[in-house]
Amino acid sequence: MPKIVFGLIAMALGLWGVSTWWWSIVELLRGLVPMALLILGIVSLGAGVTKIKKEQPAAAPMDAELSESSSKSDE
Repeated sequence: MPKIVFGLIAMALGLWGVSTWWWSIVELLRGLVPMALLILGIVSLGAGVTKIKKEQPAAAPMDAELSESSSKSDE
């Protein structure tokens, strides 16, 4: 029961704060959204580079096989 009362009081104070300081919240979002996009871009770029690096070693043995087969055909 005390958790429910505390939750209701916290919600009431939160709604009061949002309605009172609305423009401060908007300013906060104006700063956080570009930063979140920047961080998301860095993370996705890193994930893409990691994926490419993981795929390259799998292709390397094929290249070795091709070079061996071409050297055999030269003989």
